[in-house]
Amino acid sequence: MVLRYPARQRGAIGLMAALTLGLALLFMLLVVDSGRLYLEQRKLQRIADMAALEAAGQHAVCTGTGPQAPTLARTAATRNGHDPSNPLVASCGHVQTGADHLRTFTVDASRNEAIRVQVSNTVPTSVAAGVFALVKGDGLPLTSTLTASAVASVPTQPQAMLRIRSTLVKIDTRQAALLNALLAPLGGNLQLDVAGWQGLADTQLNLLKYLDQLAVDLNIKAGDYQTLLDTNASATQLLQAAVKVLQQSGTAVDVVSNLGKVALAGSGSSLHLGELVDIQNGTAKAGLDASLQLLQLVHGMLMVAASDSAAGIDLSPSVLGLANGRIRVKVIEPQQISSVGDPSKDELRVHTAQVKVLVSVDLPLLDSVVGLVNAVLDLAAPLTNVLNNLLSLNLFGTVQSLTCSLGIPCKVSDIKLMPDKLHLDIGLEIGEATSRLKPPLTSSYSCSPKRLTTLTDRSAVKISVGRFDSPDTFFAQGTAANKALPLIDIGTNVCSRVLILPPVCGTRVPFAGGGIGVRVDSKVLGYGQGEHDLVFQGASEPPDIGLDPRYQAMATANSNVVGSLSDTLLGIHLEAYEPTANSGLGKILVLTAGLLDGVKSILEPLIKNLLSPIIDPLVEMLLKMLGIDLVNAEVGANLSCSSGRAQLVL
Repeated sequence: MVLRYPARQRGAIGLMAALTLGLALLFMLLVVDSGRLYLEQRKLQRIADMAALEAAGQHAVCTGTGPQAPTLARTAATRNGHDPSNPLVASCGHVQTGADHLRTFTVDASRNEAIRVQVSNTVPTSVAAGVFALVKGDGLPLTSTLTASAVASVPTQPQAMLRIRSTLVKIDTRQAALLNALLAPLGGNLQLDVAGWQGLADTQLNLLKYLDQLAVDLNIKAGDYQTLLDTNASATQLLQAAVKVLQQSGTAVDVVSNLGKVALAGSGSSLHLGELVDIQNGTAKAGLDASLQLLQLVHGMLMVAASDSAAGIDLSPSVLGLANGRIRVKVIEPQQISSVGDPSKDELRVHTAQVKVLVSVDLPLLDSVVGLVNAVLDLAAPLTNVLNNLLSLNLFGTVQSLTCSLGIPCKVSDIKLMPDKLHLDIGLEIGEATSRLKPPLTSSYSCSPKRLTTLTDRSAVKISVGRFDSPDTFFAQGTAANKALPLIDIGTNVCSRVLILPPVCGTRVPFAGGGIGVRVDSKVLGYGQGEHDLVFQGASEPPDIGLDPRYQAMATANSNVVGSLSDTLLGIHLEAYEPTANSGLGKILVLTAGLLDGVKSILEPLIKNLLSPIIDPLVEMLLKMLGIDLVNAEVGANLSCSSGRAQLVL
């Protein structure tokens, strides 16, 4: 048994009490010291916050005229307790949200969309830091430097961006051939392969960097975007600026090389960038910090060049799968691919191109079609009676009639097939598809929750099938210049015959009784629908500018346009037409039912089989490559909102 004496226990209790008191004092010292440092850091952070907010709130700049950011920041910091001798750095720049949804500040003295203030202050070293330094043997530091940084955005109005595009994603051989043909108005003979065009389609170009580079190349003041948009520049200059931006961003060498080739082909054309991109006055640089598809920009420049060309574009018939014929395109107005500005006051509008397309296809020689000659000869007798009643031609029938066999001259019908090769013309007038902010502008958008409403109207098409005197006539007058294409000439002649002897005839008068031909008079497709709302909200909420836009189809009803176009081209019918003074065909004649059935049964399938392979490539490929998507054009939207006052963003 071990004896415990009270005297010995009193010593242990005192030691424990001393240790406990020492630890309590140490922890109290740490708490007080840490609290001191925390309060010093908070004070310094408050100084940085207030300095950044004041500089941003007064739209401070770092270069040029205006309130200077360093001066305003220093004044605000001193007012809030920062010693004038302590370091302070104010920087201008902009804030960008990356793909990881994290904000980063980029220093750029030419942009004052955000102000960053960095301050520091020297305070006595903390006990913990001093002990740690002594343990490491580094000596006892007497002071420590605290730093704080704040980024405030300049108060801005909300910024909206509208875009319009076709749903074309993949380039095939025929589409590449069409794009190469569009290069002709630039004055070059460049030919890119499918991979070259696909590379341009897969590449994005930063609009802001492109505009800044173009301003440098054209010796225009940085930030003066209205002057930049209105300045004459060659296609080469516009495209070379894009080449430089892509080189700086590390884009694939083959894409840069192909774009450079396109740029060299465009030296002869003078363009305005404002014909493609609409930037409203007062648009903040942040509203331009977005990406555009490179192919869309290049294609837009090609369309602008084509619209300035009086000759239009001549395409190979192979792009529609034709062995012969001709395709001519005239761009009336190029597309406006993007529009950016303040949705509360700027009328943002984008639209597709407005074009006219003339497709001429060759008909086979009619007199070589089996059974057609005999079917036409069978029309002579019944047509004579009808024409006498309708046109008062005073015909005595055919040359074999009894009256003519008595040697008395008589006026007879003389029906013939057109002897020469004929060209059937298909004329298309395609109006622009548009999308614009819905008025009144103040209600076209909302920032909480985010919503953007546009009024959208799809492309409208007028179609004519028949004959045009010349391509220039069609491009000048449109579908109104369409004439019926005569296939059968109903002429007259004066003949006499004595009994069984061969008849003796005078000079034949062609088309005196009109003719049988093909014409579809300017049928209107896609009109009458009117504008309809396209709302970006909820799942389609427009993302901030700088992120990929949210796209929506303009209207699922566009498929009806394609159906109507197909029905029109495949629903062609032969009709009899009145004569005109210039030996042409005029108004439709109403004939007895079934009179033309024999001829129709031979000719109509022939024409329809000729047109059938044209429909799909005409709609799905040719028009889409011209920036017109009748099936499903898409509108994209971005919306960046602000509180209207300076606010801390980092």
